[in-house]
Amino acid sequence: MDSDIKLTITGLVYNQTVVGTYGLVLSEELGNRRFSVMIGEPEAQSIALKMNNKKSPRPLTHDLIKSLLGVFEAELQKVLIYDMVNDVFYSELYIKKDDNVLIIDARTSDAVALAVRSDCPIYIKSEILNIVGTEVEPQAQEEVKKVNLPENNEDLTDEDLDLLPLTALEEMLEMAINKEKYELAVTIRDAIKRHSDSK
Repeated sequence: MDSDIKLTITGLVYNQTVVGTYGLVLSEELGNRRFSVMIGEPEAQSIALKMNNKKSPRPLTHDLIKSLLGVFEAELQKVLIYDMVNDVFYSELYIKKDDNVLIIDARTSDAVALAVRSDCPIYIKSEILNIVGTEVEPQAQEEVKKVNLPENNEDLTDEDLDLLPLTALEEMLEMAINKEKYELAVTIRDAIKRHSDSK
C-alpha cells in the first residue's frame, strides 16, 4: 500500500472540446496534486447522481452491480488506478468474497461510479500520479465543485453555472457566441458577472 495514494473526487467538469464527455477531477487526499480523467456522459451522470444524493427511478448499471455484489455477499474493498497507456487510465476492482480478494479489471469511470456507491476508497499508483498530477494551490482546489449534469449547455441552471470555475464559463461563453446561441451567451455572461462580483 506504500506506493498507493488515496484520492478524493473533487468534481465533474463539462468538456468543451469533446462533445458528450466530462472531466472527472481527482485529487490526492493528503496533498495538492490533482488530475482529470475523461469519461462519458452516462458514467458522469451516474457518478453525479450519487454525489448529489439523487436516485434514478430505476437502477442504473452501477446500482445493479452493487446489488449483485450484495446478493453474493461480496464487498468492493477498494479501487486502484494502476496504469496509464496512451492517456487511458486502467483500474482494478478489489472485491472481497469470504476470505478471498478477487481483482477485476475495469474502466476507471465504472470503477469510480461503483466506489462512490460502495463508500470504498479510490487509490492510484504513486508512479502514475507523479506523471499526471498537477500541483494546485489550496484555494484553487475549491474552484472545481460537484455539478448536476444536464444533457447540453442550454439546460444549465444559474445554480449549475455558479458552480463552474471562471475558465470554464469563459470557454462556454465563447462557444455560445460562435454558435450564435445568444440567449445562452447572455445567461453565461451574467454568471461570469456574478462570479466576478463575489470576489
